[in-house]
This record gives sequence, structure tokens and C-alpha cells, in this order.
Amino acid sequence: MQTLSNTLMHNNNNPPPQPAGNRDIGRQVSSHRPPVFAGKEDPILLEEWIRALDKVFAVVGCPEDRRVELATFYFSHEADLWWVHEGPACLEEPGFDWSALKDKLRERFYPAPVRAAMYEEFLHLKQGTQSEVEYHNYFLELARFARVLVPTEAAKVDKFVFGLNYEVMKALTVSKPRTFNEAYLSAADLYRVQQLQRGSFDSVRRRGEGSGQQTEL
Repeated sequence: MQTLSNTLMHNNNNPPPQPAGNRDIGRQVSSHRPPVFAGKEDPILLEEWIRALDKVFAVVGCPEDRRVELATFYFSHEADLWWVHEGPACLEEPGFDWSALKDKLRERFYPAPVRAAMYEEFLHLKQGTQSEVEYHNYFLELARFARVLVPTEAAKVDKFVFGLNYEVMKALTVSKPRTFNEAYLSAADLYRVQQLQRGSFDSVRRRGEGSGQQTEL
């Protein structure tokens, strides 16, 4: 009985260790020295801060339910003051998470004229002379400013496809990709085929021109 009593007392005084991911995730995040966001109305600074936090969270395997708490720890100045006033209401919203916090930050710290200009540009976005990679990246960059135009995955696919150049748009309209990533990969494959075909045509044309020149000589 004395042995059992001692064992129970020992267990009570020394609770079992928690998993490392939960026990000191804040310390793991801190060890990567994430930047501080001061709340300047500069889209570039905000997006760089968001990307840095996304990378840190991914590397340390930060749980979704800790990301808002840890991200807001790296607010200062205007951002910290904004969170003091708006944070409690945000946290009361059902399902408020890191993604929702990023949306709130963009709404607050992107200057209104920038948001309006980006919205208008996304509304009329076409691929034009951009490569499929450039168009894809710019599409995603502008989509942040106009989520109301692409509220669902299907809407995002349609907007992306109908902005592509005609031949690729026509092909994807027939194949009907179901996800945005599928639409992008299909477009990239089609452009590679076009480049190969164009290269073959140019090669044949050059051989024909060379043959014609030799005949004239």
C-alpha cells in the first residue's frame, strides 16, 4: 500500500509529458524569428508578413487553432491597436481562423484606392501576352481583392478559364476542369503542346527556306 501511495503521489506531482507540438509550439514559432507587422497601409509589407507566417506555421506544423493567437502576438503599433479594439469581436465569429484573420488584415490595411483598382483589374483580367505561369500567379494575386467575384471553386475556375487566350480557353471549356489547380495544369499542358507544335513548324519552315535558297544558287 505504501508503494502504491508513493507511486500515485509521484504521478500527481509529475504529470505525463504533453506532445512536443502542443507543449511549446509558441517557442518553435519564435525560434524562426517571424517578422512583426506594424500595421502600415502597404500591401507589399502585409503580404510579405503573411507569407513569412505561413511558412513558419507550415515548417513547425502549427495547429490551426493556435495560428490566430500566435500570429497576433507579432502585431505592433497600429496593427496591435487595431487588434485590441477589433480582436474580441473577430474571435466571437464562428470559425474565425488564420485564413479569416488574413482577410480582415487585407480589408483594414490595404488602402481603399488600391483595393478598388485591384478589384477593377481583376474584373477585366485577361491573359493577353502573359505566359500561363504569369497569368496564373497574377490571377491569384488579384483574386484576394475581389473574393466576391470568385466566391466558390467553380466560379474561380470559370473566371480563370475565360481569361485565357482563345485556343486554350476553347479546349478547357470542352474538358471542363473541376478545380482551379486542374484548370491551371491543363492550361500549362496545352501551352507546352502549342510550343512544341510551333517549334516543329518553325523548323520545317527554316528547312524550306534553306532549300529554296540552295535551289536559287
